[in-house]
Amino acid sequence: MSKNSCTFAAKSCKDMTNSTDIFSLEITLSAFFDCVTKSNQTGTGDSFLHAMTSIFHGQTTPLIVPFALDDESTAKVIAQLKERLMPSCPDALQLLNMPLTYLLDELICNIQQHAQTDKGYAYLMYNKAAKTIEILIADFGITIYGSYVAAQKHLDKLGDSDAEALNLAQNGYSVKNLPDTENRGYGISSNMKMVVDGLHGEFAVLSGNALMLQVPNKRAILALPPEIDFKGTMIMVRIPAQVPDGFNLYNYMS
Repeated sequence: MSKNSCTFAAKSCKDMTNSTDIFSLEITLSAFFDCVTKSNQTGTGDSFLHAMTSIFHGQTTPLIVPFALDDESTAKVIAQLKERLMPSCPDALQLLNMPLTYLLDELICNIQQHAQTDKGYAYLMYNKAAKTIEILIADFGITIYGSYVAAQKHLDKLGDSDAEALNLAQNGYSVKNLPDTENRGYGISSNMKMVVDGLHGEFAVLSGNALMLQVPNKRAILALPPEIDFKGTMIMVRIPAQVPDGFNLYNYMS
């Protein structure tokens, strides 16, 4: 199966930018894409990662942590990332310790299970001005579209585009072969619900030539310009540095 055009009704990046009802995260991502394309390094993994760090943190710094994809490395990188938050927001870290640990573990496990690569990249920082915790988890693997093709799952629904693949992932279509995991999808569906519905945050997925954005009560999948084609998958999360009343982590655990 080859990837040619998008049959799923995704919005174009241009339409989204010109809309009067724009996700706040989409503004950040537009600046991120501008940074990447203007650098004339499109498609290069490091330029994407450092561009996102630059937009999130205000400057490019060695804050992105590479990690091997094994259980020991996963636990180590999660501990390392949370340690960075301690000086800037100890109270928030204490309140969000369990959901943050669970979310990071889930996102990293997605790479281990689906990306067919041996390394991932993580970024976690506190945005003092916005009072938010910002997360980036990325890989340079086979993309979400590629994971469906590799697993030979839902090919009748997949179509031939990255936007189609993101649409399936957000609706919980699994790439796994175990019946009792069918509701987990690529891992994105349940994680997105926890971030957006539970923690009132923002969730974005960049994979190949498509971008999915969701904030409370708003969702869009964007078909990106051809010059933006990320060879892998990048998940970006922004959550308030406080736990909303009534939040229960166990409502979102698979």
